[in-house]
Amino acid sequence: MISEEKVKIMAEMARYEKNHGKDDFRVYKYEKKDYIRLEQIKTSICLLIAFLILTGLLCVVKLDAVIMNLRDGKIILSAAVILFIYIVVYLVYIHFIKKQAARHYDEVRARVLIYDKHLEELEMLYKVEENEDVSPTIAAEEDEDGKIIDI
Repeated sequence: MISEEKVKIMAEMARYEKNHGKDDFRVYKYEKKDYIRLEQIKTSICLLIAFLILTGLLCVVKLDAVIMNLRDGKIILSAAVILFIYIVVYLVYIHFIKKQAARHYDEVRARVLIYDKHLEELEMLYKVEENEDVSPTIAAEEDEDGKIIDI
């Protein structure tokens, strides 16, 4: 039997699955600390690649300055400055990624818990429906003649 309450719950669950479900379930399969670490690792790798590409392009553009530093023996100082800049940028990115990933995980957790609550409500409605007696009964006032059966 179709009940209006079950339809509302199922429609809300379908809306959630369409909008957020796939991504939320992918995130929620991790523990919070594991998800944060995964995001930090991905950010570290992307930042390293971007920094290497940017440094390489900068070296190609300023090739004459790089060659002059190599001749004067100042390449160690230049490399130290570049490494210092990378470490500062890295620490800032990791700090903000940690906060952003924790906030994102908390939002996902809240949505998944609501989804789980809807699943439990739906399961409870199905159990209540399953336990209802659906056998035909005879109404009391019509029992005397035995002709009308309420199905």
